[in-house]
Amino acid sequence: MRLRPGPQRKAVLSLHVIASVGWLGVHAGVLTLVAAGLAADGAARAGALYGSAATLGGLLVPVLSLTALATGLVCALGTQWGLFRHYWVAAKLALTAVLVAGSNLQLMPATAGLAEATRGGTVLPPFADRLSLVIALSVALSVLVAASLLSTVKPFGRIRPRRRSREEDGSGAPRGSARAAQRVSR
Repeated sequence: MRLRPGPQRKAVLSLHVIASVGWLGVHAGVLTLVAAGLAADGAARAGALYGSAATLGGLLVPVLSLTALATGLVCALGTQWGLFRHYWVAAKLALTAVLVAGSNLQLMPATAGLAEATRGGTVLPPFADRLSLVIALSVALSVLVAASLLSTVKPFGRIRPRRRSREEDGSGAPRGSARAAQRVSR
């Protein structure tokens, strides 16, 4: 199915850009709140920050990340870019798939766990646990920025199709030799 240039294609591309940039923004917000919780002067303040981060991430990351992945697939399959025609599209797909899984299965549950652990506002989890979440969110944000840059810079060029060997061709002869033999026999 090809998306012809027009309103439908523009709508899908616009939804993809909005979801992708929104996902990046939500990750930046969650990172900011978790980092502020790490630096907070008390357990109650840290708990409030972690609770806000968990709410923000828990509500928006699943919707935005899955929308970005789905619309990205539609854009790739429905346009001349294709999924595996250009290195940048394949790289962006791989990064997005890893981020969707990592964000929804690891980072947001870890943020929710941190919020739950500090709910009473009296106890803080170990500093190393809180710092590791800040580092993981920072890495995820960096990868989201890299995926965004891939969309605008479009580096690496086209993926060249693999040439079929003589054995795969089935004839044992070089490709094109059957056509050449037909021309000679005419």
